[in-house]
Amino acid sequence: MDIADMNKKELRAFLRKRRGELSSGAAGAERSCRMQERLLASPAWRKSLAVALYVSVKGEADTSLLLRHAWSEGKTVFLPRCRKAEPGNMDMIACSGPEALEVSDFGIPEPALNADSRLLSPEELAGGEKTLIVVPALAFDREGYRLGYGGGYYDRMLSVARCASVGLAFHDLLLDRLPHDTWDRPVAAIYTEEELLCL
Repeated sequence: MDIADMNKKELRAFLRKRRGELSSGAAGAERSCRMQERLLASPAWRKSLAVALYVSVKGEADTSLLLRHAWSEGKTVFLPRCRKAEPGNMDMIACSGPEALEVSDFGIPEPALNADSRLLSPEELAGGEKTLIVVPALAFDREGYRLGYGGGYYDRMLSVARCASVGLAFHDLLLDRLPHDTWDRPVAAIYTEEELLCL
């Protein structure tokens, strides 16, 4: 079956399997390293004071190098934490380092929530070059649209964000076109191990 003939459920299953193949072993680690280095060298990274990242799991493009650099450079690092009482919603919470992470019920490292937790503010989301959002996905297309996991978490955030947003993707998962809805928002750039696509 051709990708163009797949519905979103079939496409997610296909892309999840393909991404697992691309991310595995030494070759996968090297691919992830190259895309992270490309982002670290970019003006978008250098100008940002706050970075909304994610801790990679289940074959996602690795972000460990980005996290280490962000913390060592003194950037404010925000990481996602799902709201248990509100499925489909998440908060981006400031995280000072790996020691401030805990594993969620879904097996995903999240920032611990306490009375001192600081959330990504509307001002930071509107912060232009001072804030950078790095968005996970199963795949991106060359118009900047992404296919996520179906929960809508990042779609909600991107719908109100006015700061820079970029995607990390294995080059083989940068497709010509993905199905998208009217409420979907494209990212401004996509970093792969082979190219930078600015939109």
